[in-house]
Amino acid sequence: MKQKKGISLIVLIVTIIVIIILAAVVVLTLSKNNPVESARKARFMEDVRSFQDELALSISNDYVTETKKRKNKFNATEFDDMKKYIPSFTKDYDGKLYVKDDELMYKEDNVTENEKKWLEELGIKGALPKDWEEFIASVTDDGVPIPKGFTYVEGTKETGTVIQDDKGNEFVWIPVDDVSDYKKDFDFPKDSSITESNLLDDVLPNGITNETLDVAKYGGFYIGRYEAGTPDGTENTGGDRVATPVSKKDAVVWTNITYGNAKKNAEQMISNKYVQTGLLTGKAWDTTCHWIEDYVETIVTESSLRDSRFYGNYLDSESPANVVGYGKIQKSGYSDAWKTKNIYDLAGNVREWSNEIYSSGLILRGGSYANVAKCDPVSYRDNCSYSLHSNGLLGFRPRLYIKTN
Repeated sequence: MKQKKGISLIVLIVTIIVIIILAAVVVLTLSKNNPVESARKARFMEDVRSFQDELALSISNDYVTETKKRKNKFNATEFDDMKKYIPSFTKDYDGKLYVKDDELMYKEDNVTENEKKWLEELGIKGALPKDWEEFIASVTDDGVPIPKGFTYVEGTKETGTVIQDDKGNEFVWIPVDDVSDYKKDFDFPKDSSITESNLLDDVLPNGITNETLDVAKYGGFYIGRYEAGTPDGTENTGGDRVATPVSKKDAVVWTNITYGNAKKNAEQMISNKYVQTGLLTGKAWDTTCHWIEDYVETIVTESSLRDSRFYGNYLDSESPANVVGYGKIQKSGYSDAWKTKNIYDLAGNVREWSNEIYSSGLILRGGSYANVAKCDPVSYRDNCSYSLHSNGLLGFRPRLYIKTN
């Protein structure tokens, strides 16, 4: 008589145990509290902290060794070179980490997503995009490029990232998510002589052939944090002459200057192989206005791009902008009540020359301390048919172009 074949009880029990073990492994792998991954992270973080400490010690020793100021910062990409500065560096991290200008960095293509998160928790940055390396020194944690020759001062991409050059000139980053948003707004208030049909192409600074190149490549642009000031140490109003302006707090605001000399001065302010300054265009001004819009609308109920009484220095400034000294010209950065997203006096204090033109003349922006804010708000376009026009109510502000090739 043949016996019936089937799965024995022991085989069934073993099968169930194996399934349970496999299920547990899968659950642990997917779990945020995966002990294996947690242990790996702890080991990784401990190693990298040690690397940072050893690099800092090597830098410190180099300062002691050099009798004068250090001539060169540490740079290393190869394993043997890394070991010189970081003795505990191992093959496990070869190709993932490197040293650039005394700073430990990671190669984004060679680390996992988890490793990238862990490194960023430790404040370690990734390599710059290849096509940025020639002109950009570093990138902030929220993605704002810092051009070579500049350092970070304060702020965020949302509140206004501020940078400074070695002479103390400050600029604020205006983010532009889509280059198509970098444009003029023809619905902004304007003098009746200016119409959309008679607006011409803006004049660009010498050396700049396309004002959208840096916007498209870097995702935004910089403008002067302050209205252009007279050169350091001067107390006059600047006058109609050619000289190098500044963008600094407490500078005497440069007024009584014609368009031609304002343009020349803005362009010679900073000009090197990394950046170039120039007057703001209509696109740059209007894009900046829209970027500050969400902030100005929170000041008081009536505050807007069409009513700047509450955040600018005007004849009719109202609280909180009616601080002591309103209705008169003041030095740059005089009051935080006249600051919008880290930009001072975009509205009021002095009206500003722009590189925007129309068929019968030039265009001024913003309104001055002697104007009524409801008539001449931050977004206002005013006409000037006389190119040699200048007075004590009129100044200018630089825009910083980051070079792209």
